[in-house]
Amino acid sequence: MTTFFRNIRQKLAAQNKVAAYLRYAIGEILLVVIGILIALQVNNWNSIRIEKNKESVYLKNIERDLIEQRKSIDDQLKTELVFSQMAKSILTYYKEYHKFNVDSSFTSAIGGLCDRRTFVKINPTYTELLSSGNVDIISDNKFKGELINYYQELERLELIINKNNNLFTDAVFVPGMMRLSELQTSSVYDDILTSNLLSQHVKDSLENYIRLNEKNLKAITASQLEDPANQLIMINLINYRYITANIHYAFLLNQKEKTQNLIDELKLILRIFK
Repeated sequence: MTTFFRNIRQKLAAQNKVAAYLRYAIGEILLVVIGILIALQVNNWNSIRIEKNKESVYLKNIERDLIEQRKSIDDQLKTELVFSQMAKSILTYYKEYHKFNVDSSFTSAIGGLCDRRTFVKINPTYTELLSSGNVDIISDNKFKGELINYYQELERLELIINKNNNLFTDAVFVPGMMRLSELQTSSVYDDILTSNLLSQHVKDSLENYIRLNEKNLKAITASQLEDPANQLIMINLINYRYITANIHYAFLLNQKEKTQNLIDELKLILRIFK
């Protein structure tokens, strides 16, 4: 096409037809400009397509992370509920009889309450978005704002649970229980033995683990807890363990609802990319 215009231009110039030459010259310029604009538009379309594909990959990975986070929250909820129930059984008996019923159920519950579960936030994709500066690749501003708030709240929840684990359960509760009561092997230990986390050889070796459940230890525990000062320490520790487990449970339940809401929103957003 360009050669065609060039031939016409040369022919018209030779014939000294200036006006006609100018028209064709302008037409040739316009043709070039249009070609450039089309090329720019195609390049822009390609850039948009690449960005949309990239956004789709990030959103799918976020959906995967949220589904894993929901599972993690469910596991933590089950654990905190067990802690709450263990503590509640002791508190209920004490509230009715104003003493502790030191039997195997009591010492088993005390052993169980000395356990704790570390809560971990699952956010590799969100962390990558922040570190790479790509968080603005999420085009849905409403969802982006909700996602940022979600992970900020998740980080606070992780901090609350793990600080309570470290500063109360590990540093205060366990030492107090070791001084006041016999500690039986907890249900967590039994769960590990029956899980698929360990090989059969390891499980067989752990089956020989000595489990303390002695009458004389219960007698010592009962004697300890006849002292009003020790009784006060024990009931305060159990009560605070009960309160923290319930607080954790409430926060986790709220976070689970927000997790599910984001997953549902993502499913709708991802339909656009199909």
